[in-house]
Amino acid sequence: MEIKKLYDSFFNIGDLLIPYTNDDEVLKDLFSYLDLCFTLVTGARGLSAESIPVREQTGSALGMSVASGDLGELLMSARNNGNGDRLSEDAMDQIENAFFHIERRKKLGFGSDFVSRFDTVCVMFGLSELERFSLLLALSVEYDRKYEAVYTYLHNNTSDYCPTKWLAVKLYGYIFGEKGDRAALTADSPLCRFLCDREQKRRERPESAQRLMLSARVSAYIFGRNEIAAGLQEYCRIYPRFDPEGFVEIREDKFRFVNDLFADKALKEDPHFVLNIYGPAGVGRRYTAARALSGTGLSMLDIDLYKLINSQYDDIGRYIDMIYTETVLLGAVPCFTFGEALTESDNEGGTRRSPIAAKLKRTADHIVSVFGFFFWITAEKSDMFIDTRSQFISVELPMLTANERKKFWDRRLEGYADTAVFANQYILTPDSIGKAAVTARDIARLRGTAPDRGIIAEAVRLYTVNPLGSYAAKINAVFTWDDLVVSDDQKRKMKMICDQVKYRGVVNEDWGFAKKSPYGRGLCALFYGSPGTGKTMAVQVMANELGVDLYRIDLSQLTSKYIGETQKNISALFNKAKNINAMLFFDEADSMFAKRSEVKDANDRYANADTAFLLQKLEDYEGITILATNYVNNIDDAFKRRIKFMINFVFPTPEVRLMLWKKILPASARTDEQLDFDFFAEHFELSGSNIKEILTNAAFLAASENSGICNRHIIEAIKLNFSKYGKTLTNSDFGYLGS
Repeated sequence: MEIKKLYDSFFNIGDLLIPYTNDDEVLKDLFSYLDLCFTLVTGARGLSAESIPVREQTGSALGMSVASGDLGELLMSARNNGNGDRLSEDAMDQIENAFFHIERRKKLGFGSDFVSRFDTVCVMFGLSELERFSLLLALSVEYDRKYEAVYTYLHNNTSDYCPTKWLAVKLYGYIFGEKGDRAALTADSPLCRFLCDREQKRRERPESAQRLMLSARVSAYIFGRNEIAAGLQEYCRIYPRFDPEGFVEIREDKFRFVNDLFADKALKEDPHFVLNIYGPAGVGRRYTAARALSGTGLSMLDIDLYKLINSQYDDIGRYIDMIYTETVLLGAVPCFTFGEALTESDNEGGTRRSPIAAKLKRTADHIVSVFGFFFWITAEKSDMFIDTRSQFISVELPMLTANERKKFWDRRLEGYADTAVFANQYILTPDSIGKAAVTARDIARLRGTAPDRGIIAEAVRLYTVNPLGSYAAKINAVFTWDDLVVSDDQKRKMKMICDQVKYRGVVNEDWGFAKKSPYGRGLCALFYGSPGTGKTMAVQVMANELGVDLYRIDLSQLTSKYIGETQKNISALFNKAKNINAMLFFDEADSMFAKRSEVKDANDRYANADTAFLLQKLEDYEGITILATNYVNNIDDAFKRRIKFMINFVFPTPEVRLMLWKKILPASARTDEQLDFDFFAEHFELSGSNIKEILTNAAFLAASENSGICNRHIIEAIKLNFSKYGKTLTNSDFGYLGS
């Protein structure tokens, strides 16, 4: 077969006027081109018209001419032809014809907006001609396993069934008559860094002997599959595209600012810009970033950076490079999310960088070296990129205001009129509001009714977990106003507290009072009085009325004998409590909020420091805090200034005690005679908890006798209760009932 006819054996000249319409057609011609090149190279020794066999006679399964006698001289200069280190002019003509064939069909395909994935990879990663040729070599073993035999033969080594960097450079120089630049295929070249798997280097293998093994992710993309690499699916996901139909119009100034920054900075030819969006989790940080991409055709790749650096930190550079490859192949902008705080309390009550901050800084430096633009999502304002080449701007997204929450409730519960109540009571993120609304509708449908306040409160609680850890225990608040027997004045003050929570959106936002109070917007109340007078029940009633979770603070977990630990625990508690739907209850508060004493030794100094630190945190906290104590005089006066309401729970009057006796006794309780609650209420000064205890003990006495509750059972239970306090009662103390 003559060299001049070699092109015709691999290509159909009639296809020159037919544009490429799919990747299969492109790949078929690319590998025909590669087969032609291999055929010329292996037949170069003693090249002549007769030395190139007819393609069908050389084994069409291999698509090349191979003879065992060529082993030692396959890539040697064809000195017998006097051509030096390149092919003959006729051979070069055949290669140029094949190249023209492919380029011609590509250009025709441009008219129908078709660009092959192979070419997309070459352009997007900026591959040189040598890298482009090397990419084809690396892809060949994935396209057809016949090439494994070819490379084994060319290397004269059965273990080298993939092309090496050395082979790629030699073939490129020989086929195209150009000296290959080995530096173009080093580990930092785009081909080797982003498209090839990083081979575990062996000591006996030099750089030039490293194999060009295309990553499964890249080869899958070229072959038509575009899914996130298996090794990254645990850390990355494609964030849902911005949906204008589901958009609630809030914070337009923030959105517009982010959009303008993205358009001005990210879309430049060579950007070096980091956009930090920070705020509480779930407040819409990534949603804001995704909205900035709307209309650009770009998607957003969300990367859980905290999870990534804690699981694969030893090789974090490789993973960042893999993420860069993902963003290019997916047409996505990277969004690195790190939701953990980078500061913690030190032993002096101040703050310090957490140990993970150093890891994050090294990772951030690597990210800057790879990406020109990216979103950086954090809980706190970040300072990671201040000393880097990238311009750095932070945008804060604070927790939603009550009016903003109402807009989300209005959209999720369309047609429900009382959404302002939920917006004020529940400090929720947009995502949590959406989930709670869907759950409320599902519960209502199963019960055959419409969503009401109780169902919505139930749905909200389903999505609530204990975020305070060991610092607090959740109390199931089941009591209502009907269960609480207190004076009208006490109840009125309690309802005033609830109203300040329900209508804070109106007063603070609509009426502008928030502008006059830049801090200290939380609500703190003190319930004080003798034990058993209903302080704890009152807290539960308020939590139930407001539909918020009630957490009793475990003071033993806050206080510590070690210097600085108490302040650290206090700081951790309020950081966890920030922006959650909860009421904090400090029972026996005088132990934590005690008066500061004169400094006589180091213990006094540190105790006073703990009290002062607690004062600061209490004032900064914007939620609801209820303190309860039996000894109000022990509370530091500085705390009283920060307390909006102080309610005194006194021993009930005889009229109130009578109501308690009647209300505490369950309607289903068995009685065998008329119980004289009027007598007991008039003659025995008892608190609500004492009455509850007496009735409970009387019930057990009656049950043990297989009878109903009688006055004598109550008399016995009262004697038992008074004996706890060192007072003995006789039958004469019970008048006619004692006889």
